[in-house]
Amino acid sequence: MKNNGHPKDRNGAMEKAWSGSPELRGVGKNLTRFEFPKDSRRLGGDFTVEQNVKTLLRFFLFERNMLRAIAGWSMGTPEFEVKVEYGRHIYWHAEAGMKIRTRLTELRTAEETTDKFSDDGIAEFFHELIYSESPAHFVAALYGVILPAMRLAYAEHSAHTDQVADAPTVRMLRQILVDYDEMIAWGKGAIEAYIRGGYDESSLHKWQYHIEKLLRSAGGATNSPTSARGGGRGVEAPRPAKLRSEGKPPFERSFIATRDPRFGTFEHTYEYQEADKTEGSVQAKESPEYESEFDKTRLNLVRSQRDEIDAIETFCNVLYEIRDVPFGFDFDLARIIWDETRHTELGHKAMEALGHDPYDLLNRLLGIKVRTKMPALYSLAEINLFGEANIVQEVLRYSREAYEKGDDLTGRMFDYVNADERTHLTKGVHWLKQIFGTDSVQEIEQKTKKVAVERLLELGIINHDVALTISHRELAKIIGE
Repeated sequence: MKNNGHPKDRNGAMEKAWSGSPELRGVGKNLTRFEFPKDSRRLGGDFTVEQNVKTLLRFFLFERNMLRAIAGWSMGTPEFEVKVEYGRHIYWHAEAGMKIRTRLTELRTAEETTDKFSDDGIAEFFHELIYSESPAHFVAALYGVILPAMRLAYAEHSAHTDQVADAPTVRMLRQILVDYDEMIAWGKGAIEAYIRGGYDESSLHKWQYHIEKLLRSAGGATNSPTSARGGGRGVEAPRPAKLRSEGKPPFERSFIATRDPRFGTFEHTYEYQEADKTEGSVQAKESPEYESEFDKTRLNLVRSQRDEIDAIETFCNVLYEIRDVPFGFDFDLARIIWDETRHTELGHKAMEALGHDPYDLLNRLLGIKVRTKMPALYSLAEINLFGEANIVQEVLRYSREAYEKGDDLTGRMFDYVNADERTHLTKGVHWLKQIFGTDSVQEIEQKTKKVAVERLLELGIINHDVALTISHRELAKIIGE
């Protein structure tokens, strides 16, 4: 006889026992005796889907503008610790933006709509912010005014939206707030450091007040006409009478790679040993000595990682200058910036681990000097297809040699660097093909090589004879990453 149930369940015995199973009744125990934690979330919130979308779009635009503003100030900020934190925070803002963008797709908003969202008030606000008088003023405004306003807006929005129906937004904003707490705490310490170092406290406070007033007049983060939550207007807030940026063209980032005065620098060569011999006695406190060829290679590579400060700056310049692209471009560039920031930190700490004061060893500027005036698109192609493609193999060879010699510290470090750089190559090639409008990497390389060689000639780094014969590898070696 055909059995529609389990093949071994003769006569449907399992089905008959199903509804009366002791296991399903809690093995005979009365389930009402257990006092489980109560769900205290309230049903119902202040926003419809459409109202939620409007606010989240503003949140997204603030995040995108913040990461671009930081990128625009990277070259012009000399302080090492600040430049490093910029590299980290750019990615945190990009990650927050991506979370919001993803949530918006779940609220019937296409990615393209989010990417193209604009607001005149927000545009004017960031035009003013980026025209800050100094790095200290920029830090004071961003970390002392804007981030606290955004933090309040996120906390208030997550508390006032529907805790059940809009739970994904609540969770998303709470995750973002973890990074905001850390960024705001760092910013507070940074502002205090600037003041202790000689910046006029009243000048910074005056700029903060000005930025806060402009933020409120622009509607704050939420653009709520009836609430002051998150820097909103509350009662209609007046716009400042005069703007620092008024009548000025779009802000141009620095074309000089400013460096912390604790560093000695060189820019005439890519070779550390040559620079140490010709300039070390003047600019650096220490000219390294090497016990073996391996030690020489190790310190050279460690120094090259510390000097990826210029990679941070290059990718920041690209991120700031290339517009009208999907947010995915911003996000991938921001992640690469964070990776290069970690490489800089790795090099800095590895120098200390090897017994050196990182500030005693000269900082190389040739790569950024070449790239700083190249069009952003070619700057991206050069560092990706020449610089990173070259370093991938170099650090992998060294990592294997270091492991063989028992140097697990730097072997492991460069193993991770290799993994990062391979990822950068993949992401970079993807976007270069899209922006150049071709699937031919060779075509992009040829165009980029021409621009880079012209820049080297302009700087007098090579002569015309070298320019005619220089190879891909030689160009990568001269400019580096």
